[in-house]
Amino acid sequence: MKKIPSNRVTWFQVPADNTERAWQFYGKVFGWNEEETWKNEKLTGAILGSIEARNEQLTHPRLIIRVDDIDQTLSTILDAGGKVIEAKTEIPEIGMVYAVFEDTEGNLLNVVGDIRHS
Repeated sequence: MKKIPSNRVTWFQVPADNTERAWQFYGKVFGWNEEETWKNEKLTGAILGSIEARNEQLTHPRLIIRVDDIDQTLSTILDAGGKVIEAKTEIPEIGMVYAVFEDTEGNLLNVVGDIRHS
């Protein structure tokens, strides 16, 4: 299996007050389908994404950037003037970790990587 490249946007999230209505909208406009989103199929020249319930942490569309070393990336974000909004959090069900950061322009983005076992 080919490795997903690091430092690339690999996923996005669109917040919605009514996820069913939003899926219907994006299905009608772009042909998006919730079931196909979760198949995890590789598409050349495209990224997949999801429509999620809007909440305090997800108020605007969010990009997810895959990285090789999430700890190093968070350190670099801080050094570059960004802020860590949500610390590294494990998602054991899928073997990944993520964190939320704010860039110098006030945008919130996620970084995600594999759980590293020492």
